[in-house]
Amino acid sequence: MLLLALTDGGSLGRHYIAMFEATQNVMLKPTETWREALLDTRVMDLFFTLLCLLSCVHRKIREDSDMAQDSLQCLAQLASMHGPVFPDEGAQVSYLAHLVEGLLSMINGIEIEDSEAMGISNIISNLITMFPRTCLTALPSDLFTSFINCLTLLTCSFGRSAALEEVLDKDDMVYMEAYDKLLESWLTLVQDEEHFPRGCFVQPAIQVFNSYIQCHLAAPDGTRNLSVNGISSHEEEEINELQEDDRELFCDQLSSIGMLGRVAADHCIPLLTNLLEDRVTRLHGQLQRTQQHLMATSDPESMDRKVLDDLYEDIHWLILVSGYVLADDCQGETPLIPSEVMEFSIKHSTEVDINTTLQILGSPGEKASSIPGCNRTDSVIRLLSAVLRTSEVESRATRASLTGLLSPQMGKDIMWFLRRWAKTYLLVDEKLYEQISIPLITAFGADTEGAQWIVGYLLEKVINNLSVWSSEPGLANDTVELLVTLVEKRESPVQRTLMKALVLGGFAHMDSDAKQQYWAEVLHPLQQRFLNLINQENFAQISQQEAVKQEIIATLEALCGIAEATQIDNVVQLFSFLMDFLSSCIGLMEVYSNTPETINLIIEVFVEVAHKQICYLGEAKCMKLYEACLTLLQVYAKNNQNRKRCDAGAEEEQYQDLLLIMELLTNLLSKEFIDFSDTDEVFRNQDQGTPASSRPVSAADVVLYGVNIVLPLMSQDLLKFPSLCNQYYKLITFICEIFPEKIPQLPEELFKSLMFSLELGMTSPFVVCALYFVCAKNQEKDTPLFIATRHFLKLVFDMLVLQKHNTEMTVAAGEALYALVCLHQAEYSELVEALLSSQRDAVIYQRLADAFNKLTASSSPPTMDRKQKVAFLKSLEEFVSNVGGLLCVK
Repeated sequence: MLLLALTDGGSLGRHYIAMFEATQNVMLKPTETWREALLDTRVMDLFFTLLCLLSCVHRKIREDSDMAQDSLQCLAQLASMHGPVFPDEGAQVSYLAHLVEGLLSMINGIEIEDSEAMGISNIISNLITMFPRTCLTALPSDLFTSFINCLTLLTCSFGRSAALEEVLDKDDMVYMEAYDKLLESWLTLVQDEEHFPRGCFVQPAIQVFNSYIQCHLAAPDGTRNLSVNGISSHEEEEINELQEDDRELFCDQLSSIGMLGRVAADHCIPLLTNLLEDRVTRLHGQLQRTQQHLMATSDPESMDRKVLDDLYEDIHWLILVSGYVLADDCQGETPLIPSEVMEFSIKHSTEVDINTTLQILGSPGEKASSIPGCNRTDSVIRLLSAVLRTSEVESRATRASLTGLLSPQMGKDIMWFLRRWAKTYLLVDEKLYEQISIPLITAFGADTEGAQWIVGYLLEKVINNLSVWSSEPGLANDTVELLVTLVEKRESPVQRTLMKALVLGGFAHMDSDAKQQYWAEVLHPLQQRFLNLINQENFAQISQQEAVKQEIIATLEALCGIAEATQIDNVVQLFSFLMDFLSSCIGLMEVYSNTPETINLIIEVFVEVAHKQICYLGEAKCMKLYEACLTLLQVYAKNNQNRKRCDAGAEEEQYQDLLLIMELLTNLLSKEFIDFSDTDEVFRNQDQGTPASSRPVSAADVVLYGVNIVLPLMSQDLLKFPSLCNQYYKLITFICEIFPEKIPQLPEELFKSLMFSLELGMTSPFVVCALYFVCAKNQEKDTPLFIATRHFLKLVFDMLVLQKHNTEMTVAAGEALYALVCLHQAEYSELVEALLSSQRDAVIYQRLADAFNKLTASSSPPTMDRKQKVAFLKSLEEFVSNVGGLLCVK
């Protein structure tokens, strides 16, 4: 009663009595009025004598459980004493040292009964919680070490006893409660480990972690489901299925074990990886053997599932522990990679082969140990790879019609782990960390191939799960939560890949009603979020805020992904959906005219729509797309009318908008080559009742308007950039082939620019093809084209006769030469005469004269007749073979 009185300054009120009866662990806080008495040396001796006496009494009265509980409560109160009763830290340290010595003496001198477990854990918890870290570290080194060792052994012992309680399905789980309390104490200690000697908790953490894993693995590696006499029990598993999910029921335990796993990451992460890889390999083999057994027997019920069930339970706990070691569940905060995990990865990064690590990550269908160099991989990534391997084995089993042999719980665990992992590691932002692991940022950083691959893999897994496991609400819900996590990753690359996968998934294994609902849930929220943002009255003011810009960029990336997912069976829905966005996107061109990245993305949306959808569109819908593209180009032209493109030192990326414009124009022209709309009954029905234009629908207007934008900007310096150069000449060739009659009609300055750019690109097959198309369809004399192409006759003539070139150029330039000869017959004769007259060697002169005569013999006079052209090209091939080496300039 003395201790009870001290808690309330000497008066034992009704409130305290009620509180004491409701709990076994009341904190002891004497007031200053007790200081003189309690700090008197004799009183202090008496106080600690009382502690020893209570310990002795405790040993002798254990048969009386009530008295034992009272003595343990007194000891727990003594361990919690704090407040003004201590005049200084020295008094606290002295008191704590006596307390720890007495505690160790008591624990080492008795065999703990189940009724005593909770009381002892309360003593330790109070001691660790109530005394400042400086007091604990001020203890004599040997005493502190003995205390930590005792705590370690006690934790492992209580953990094993708690596991037996689960097997026996006891109503009163006293060891489980005591074990939870000790794990909380460990969590308190390791969270403040900077106050303690470096590394002092590593070995204890390894012992506690190993013990926990062993208790949750089946024999022979573990002790799960073994009763005292070694007999296995299965009945409890059926009971446990009715309980709360383990990850919720044991979340506090798992949090503590996860933290201890990080403290000893060098041991625990590789251990988890090895155990999980082993279990998954065994699972894969067991599934194959079971499949063979089922094929060979007519009685499926005869199959013993014990091996499979044990493997599933092992995998269940290994995935849960792995999830808690690698990541925290941060509610409302930015999830960060735990510092211990990051430091572990950084410490071993010099031993890691990045390429092998990425190969193992990207090969979930293969055993990691089968990949050369597997021992030189990052352990954190290797552990994730083991979970992905588990996921892959599950997916392959479903494809092999073995779903009935799988565990939905394992599927839930995989989804839970991947969601928890993705929140923290996927598209990791190195700006959030003082130091970053090269393997982790290489594998999971934004814009990395590793991140792109894993996003695609996770999306494929989501779609597969929703198809296969729709009858399992828990698994379906975990799958949807993973999907939501991916959607919340607003980084651009994820949005594009995500929406593409979601759209394609909407047409897999679903009936029409399910598809409509799926479309509404996938596309409608994107549209609503976008409209709600841009329709705000103050959008012009907030548009340049970083968060708003990122939202716009994410939406544009999503639209690109939707367009990329276009197929013949979804183009009707997607075209209508995307057309609603295109006009809004044009409006954004004005808002973000000074933000090149956003402008490029807006144009890219149009590029993808044209690229993926135009081949399916009928006339009316093509016209809508042409009109939208023309408006886009007009706004782009207005915003860029004073823009200069003359910086020869600029990077090619600065001209991404020009590249995209040319790609858009090329995609629009592709309608003339690839057109599936005639056979698309679905779209033809959609077009009924929509009047087409009174004139034939053509891309000419929009393409030639685009050429008016591009040509003035394509300087000689810009043509030095390979991608710009290739796209430009590809576009020009298409225009010359499809609209050759439009070339002579170009304004004079544009026409000159086009001719100049063609001359610069004479080494490209595209250019000589363009020349052929223009000249073949425009054989009129005395026109600007006639005058301009006269110069090209000599260029092509010299290329074929005097310069070395490959076979591909011979064919392309040969067609261009023939068209030019048809247009400029007199000038061609002059070139031949000039070349012959320059020859001093009579033999060479004669060989050349005979070769030229034979070259044009079958086409005199040459005309744009197909038969004559084919004969000319055949003769040209012989000409180059016979005399090409005589004249080529080295």
